Amino acid sequence: MGMFIDRMLFLQNRHYLTQAKNRILDVGAQNVYNIKREKLCEFIVNQGFNIDDDTIKREIARLVYFSTPRQDERTTLLSELTDLVGVEYNSFDVCPGLKTDIVDLNFDLIADRHREYYDVVLNFGTSEHIFNQWNCFQIMHEALKVGGIMYFHLQVTGNLEHGYYFYTPKFFRDLAESNEYKIEELFLAEADFYKLGASDIDARGDDSELTPLPHSATRHPSDVFIPAYNANVVLRKTRSAPFRCCLEVSTAHANVDPFVAQNYSNGGRVPDVVGRLQEVRRELAAAHAEIAAIRQSTSWRVTGPLRAVGRLLARD
Repeated sequence: MGMFIDRMLFLQNRHYLTQAKNRILDVGAQNVYNIKREKLCEFIVNQGFNIDDDTIKREIARLVYFSTPRQDERTTLLSELTDLVGVEYNSFDVCPGLKTDIVDLNFDLIADRHREYYDVVLNFGTSEHIFNQWNCFQIMHEALKVGGIMYFHLQVTGNLEHGYYFYTPKFFRDLAESNEYKIEELFLAEADFYKLGASDIDARGDDSELTPLPHSATRHPSDVFIPAYNANVVLRKTRSAPFRCCLEVSTAHANVDPFVAQNYSNGGRVPDVVGRLQEVRRELAAAHAEIAAIRQSTSWRVTGPLRAVGRLLARD
């Protein structure tokens, strides 16, 4: 996954990332592309470092050079920029890398050391590739400390072959309401255009959508360009509480069933099913350990013959 250094300057200029608030979790390790030297220098100075230092000068040159993708060369990583200025950085990813914990956002829970630890959680085009949206957003929520911010840069429209999901402003508004996040920023930014004819997607007109003929739309897909927009969203966590999901019912024909509505009572709190399962597993493990200790005891060995007789009598 890739990003531009402008995202980091945006965080600094809004004072979301400072010398004091400098613990970053990157959801999906990011490469930083096409870095301009002056922007990297601005990033370094904003974090309180001297760009005239000889070591930093050499690193600036190296990072700028490797930010241009080249075959058989590793492209500059965000972790290398943060290392340069003393920002504490970690990423969750399924692919090994620098400063990366292997975390499967579909299934895994986060370790206790990550809980409410980070000042900034970045999601720059990662969650759209994750099937389990619930677990993905719960991990981000749990990793963020109270008062910290999540910064989302995610697709709204555009490339129909990229990832699994597009997002809407309503998604983020409802997510914020359910979890009492403060919406600091929410705006769309034009990205590019997606040429429908560049894919093999079967596009049909409304009046012929059931006709088994491909590309029966009024305009041929090669002439159709879909404008690409990204959502830029900054949400601030205001309280320490379990993650809550939301329910979108604006097009429902009636009120939500009362039994279902119980799932969203108290602001939409999600029952901690996974947490309870872990608790049961711990209790089961403790019980097995206790049984194993009993079987190693003297009294267990002494009463062994009596148990054998009891089993024989039970069969009779």
